[in-house]
Amino acid sequence: MANSSFIFEQPLNERIRIFLRIEDLIRRLDYFSQQDCDQASHQAILTILELTALLERGDIKQETIKELERQHKVLTALISHQKVDKSRLELTLSRIKHGLSQMHAMDGRLGEHLKRVDFLLAVKQRASIPGGSCDFDLPQLRYWLNLNFAARKDDIKRWAAPYYRLHEVIVLILKLIRDSALAENVVASNGFFQQSLDTTLANQMLRIELQTDLPIYPEISAGKHRYSIRFLQVEESIDVLPSQIKQDIDFQLFLCAL
Repeated sequence: MANSSFIFEQPLNERIRIFLRIEDLIRRLDYFSQQDCDQASHQAILTILELTALLERGDIKQETIKELERQHKVLTALISHQKVDKSRLELTLSRIKHGLSQMHAMDGRLGEHLKRVDFLLAVKQRASIPGGSCDFDLPQLRYWLNLNFAARKDDIKRWAAPYYRLHEVIVLILKLIRDSALAENVVASNGFFQQSLDTTLANQMLRIELQTDLPIYPEISAGKHRYSIRFLQVEESIDVLPSQIKQDIDFQLFLCAL
């Protein structure tokens, strides 16, 4: 059954921005790694290299641990509340503790294990050149792509294993954040909506839900103190520059703060 609505998300801090990018890249890696064709396997390698480049920009392991500890502290404070489902809360706290154990068990910095894989380093060196991964440029890549699918899949799984363990924890973090907000029905007057953020809250993410039959999408600008949403209308073709819609738009807004 087709979805009747689309969700658009906007991170409100750098940590969540990185987590969403990792989630997206793992989703892409999942797709390509399951396809039995050499082009898909090639794309799976490029996605692993993209993940590695992203994770090298900061200490994602420590950022993940900090976020788990923060969520655990916030949720632990809710135990004394009478209206809280204690069994569900205790299960969530247990999952967070398990996630912390997983992160502490990971040795070294994420991506370090691939610095010893000469094959991937060679692919990385050519990947930035347009068309630089042709067979005559990388005969070793051509050899690997000619292997049977099971062998290629095993290699991809081995190279990406630490990233999948990280992803498992990030999925938990993002689920808790997404589930922290209730839908609010709002109206964008003449296609524009703006609101201040309560800076006493741990604002993490905006989520906007739109009906699929509307040829529009939101352009979101967010800072520490406020955010604005401008709804753009797709004209006859996606090739054409969109314009701001000039009518009121009803949509559902989720302000995730945990």
